[in-house]
Amino acid sequence: MKKVLTVLLCSMLSLALFAGGSGESATAESAADNGKTKLEFWTWLSSDAAIDAYNQMQDDVEIVKVQMSHADINAKLAIALQAGTGAPDIYQTTQRYYPQFRDSGHMYDMTSVVSDIMDGYPDSLKDLVTYNGQIAGLTPDVSPSVMFYRADIFEEYGIEIETFNDLIEAAKILKEDGIYMLPIFNPAGSWGANAVGMLLGSRGGNYFTADGKVIHDNKDLEIVLEFLNTMVAEGYGESLTFFTPEFWGEFKAGKIAAWIMNTAEAANLKTNAPELSGKWKIMPTPRWDDKEQALSGYWGGTVIAVTDQSENPEAAADFVKWLCGSVEGQVWAGKTWSAVPAYEPAYSDPFYQEGDPYFSGDNIYDMILDTTPFHYFDWASVEMIIGEKLDLMFAGQLTPQEAARAIEDTIAAETGR
Repeated sequence: MKKVLTVLLCSMLSLALFAGGSGESATAESAADNGKTKLEFWTWLSSDAAIDAYNQMQDDVEIVKVQMSHADINAKLAIALQAGTGAPDIYQTTQRYYPQFRDSGHMYDMTSVVSDIMDGYPDSLKDLVTYNGQIAGLTPDVSPSVMFYRADIFEEYGIEIETFNDLIEAAKILKEDGIYMLPIFNPAGSWGANAVGMLLGSRGGNYFTADGKVIHDNKDLEIVLEFLNTMVAEGYGESLTFFTPEFWGEFKAGKIAAWIMNTAEAANLKTNAPELSGKWKIMPTPRWDDKEQALSGYWGGTVIAVTDQSENPEAAADFVKWLCGSVEGQVWAGKTWSAVPAYEPAYSDPFYQEGDPYFSGDNIYDMILDTTPFHYFDWASVEMIIGEKLDLMFAGQLTPQEAARAIEDTIAAETGR
């Protein structure tokens, strides 16, 4: 197990060089001394309102949010689990990374706390959080794609988009006035790699077969890479590093017309560009022109778990159960980071029929299309490989076709798949 964690640690430290962070942080020590037991929660999402609601509804514990980038959470958690000290009470990571922490054996067994709610999750998510027959975490959300767009810009230029070719044609017009259609994660890193996966999923594609074999001569991957390369090479998309001041500054300056991204980024738009409220709208992910059906790609969703280093694991598990496995907690997750519920009973709440004033009254849940299964294997290695090949493609050193073959061949060679 030390070897597994060491490999993960090396991968996560490399990822930290690429991935952006919010720059916000909090510590248990800085929290007001109110007599409550402090439980430290590592997350990168804008979940403050949900945490505040939980803190106010009971008198025993205070959840103290520590916000850092996703890559930093994974890297620091890998160090802490290997060292046996320094882990938080609670942490959040993406579903694609969670199995590597779950299989470390260092997650608190939540079975006795959450067994009564597990029928509210699909079998795939129950399997995801199960380790040796024990429940080792819960899923608060799934994360399909939509397209956020500036209603005022689209109206001014008469833009109507149904397909990806429509998007490229509109981008040509916007370019003449110095407006980019989309932000492109370049350098790619973790975010760029997962954006490719999301777009690949919106075609119904995959990197792997269901049994974990690399798909070679992957035409769906080629088409996604051709699209991204066109956006960069032709100047239709702006190369930016996610979650930097420059990134949000371009949104605020009206230089970005649209963003194909997972639903959770609605919360980050509202947090980082509040002055644009009412200027944004939401539409479904465009259809690929060679496909008959439009689909939402799958960014991945998240898992929240309690580590075995927590001194108050049952209290920590109670919070996780509330956020991930109650209608009230799932609604708060939806309000704070636009979470699409993993806990199926949550959809009975009227909240999921409401519009969002920031997005001109649009209901983000109405914009989610059907999804197809997306398969994750050895993601710490795979994500790095994809990011590296993307950077070479964006630099003009690989064509999209060459980048696709390089991704496939390198994944197969380095993972044995």
